[in-house]
Amino acid sequence: MRYSALRSTYIAAAIAVAPLATALAQSATAVPSLPESSWKPERPIEFVVQAAAGGGSDLFARTVANILTKDGIVSVPINVVNKPGGSGAVAYAYVNRKRGDPHVIATATSSYLTTPIQGHSPVTYKDFINTAVLCVEDYVGVVRTESPYKTLKELVEAARKKPNGIRIGGSSVGSSDNIIENRLEKAAGIQLNYIVFNSGGEANAALLGGSVDLAGPNPSEAAQLIQAGRLRPLAMFSPERLDNWPDVPTAREQGYDVTLEQHRGVILTAGATAQQSLYWQNVMVKLFKSDGFKKYMKDNGLRPLLKIGEDSEKYIAEQDQYYTEILTALGIAKKP
Repeated sequence: MRYSALRSTYIAAAIAVAPLATALAQSATAVPSLPESSWKPERPIEFVVQAAAGGGSDLFARTVANILTKDGIVSVPINVVNKPGGSGAVAYAYVNRKRGDPHVIATATSSYLTTPIQGHSPVTYKDFINTAVLCVEDYVGVVRTESPYKTLKELVEAARKKPNGIRIGGSSVGSSDNIIENRLEKAAGIQLNYIVFNSGGEANAALLGGSVDLAGPNPSEAAQLIQAGRLRPLAMFSPERLDNWPDVPTAREQGYDVTLEQHRGVILTAGATAQQSLYWQNVMVKLFKSDGFKKYMKDNGLRPLLKIGEDSEKYIAEQDQYYTEILTALGIAKKP
């Protein structure tokens, strides 16, 4: 499905009103010490992912599930269930119907907020218990290795010569990668053709097949393909270069001041008791401290950011306001 570029006036406004998400959370909170919960799960856990298999959210969920079971943090099986569709609307509607069941948890990223802000889902972050934020992740601009574009500047020059001719794959209109696309359009004075897929993995597959020219996934979604020599990174949309990829320049270094990050966290169905919620908070703290999760973050270029319980609720509310301002300025937020 193709979407034409949003008007530059909207894009300019979005940049003006929206500071970087980094400003909302400069550093990870100290790991809290929590009392143990009197509740424990009695049957397998259903871990719902709002995107298709192969993307960053899927990798996050499967990594978390593996660590929790392998390290004995959770004593029952954890079944990862992908429910893509509607930019997260399908998954969160499903989880909302499980209200009061502490055996159902779900992944949460920026689409958890941006989809309802645009009016595409009646379910919002207020309908869940925002148990934990665990890390934040930047974005990288990638092309397939056969691409004629060796740098972001070369791609921008090509886009100037053929407006809407360069196709960029993403996850949904109004999502973080779409915001990056619009910011790049404004910063470079170009128009790109944004094409929607169900996950970063699907966008990468389209890129490899030549259906799109560029993608803006999270590093975790592109790392293996870059290491295998199938994708070429052109630029990091981050304030600084990643330690993992010191040779990949930022967009800012190449003359385009475009940065954005998104959080990765876990939510619980509303209606869970205080002890059930406390159980999952303890689980997330133990996960965050585990060697396996530290390795996952390091290998995939994520930065630690721990927000638990009330701190997580506050952070998510701030992020919701942040994206509301951006999408309102872009003209795609739901009118109040």
